[in-house]
Amino acid sequence: MSTPDRSETVSLSNASLGRFGGEFALPAYDRSRVKPAIVHFGVGGFHRAHQAVYTDEVLASGDLDWGIRGAGITAGDRRMQQALSPQDYLY
Repeated sequence: MSTPDRSETVSLSNASLGRFGGEFALPAYDRSRVKPAIVHFGVGGFHRAHQAVYTDEVLASGDLDWGIRGAGITAGDRRMQQALSPQDYLY
């Protein structure tokens, strides 16, 4: 697949990942093989910018036994789930 034109809007998803090859860091592992082992209450920006980044590094090392399962307890968490679901939970 080709890299999208800068003026083109491309929705983030598993299907579109290949289009971002040279521009962004992409998961270096098969996300479908990741086993959830961490439950995190709330998946807001701080979590995604810190804990999820470190967990991604562990997964990229080949240890696929440390996936994160987000657990929402507020209406904001529900909105985050609705926003991330169409993106296949990529961020």
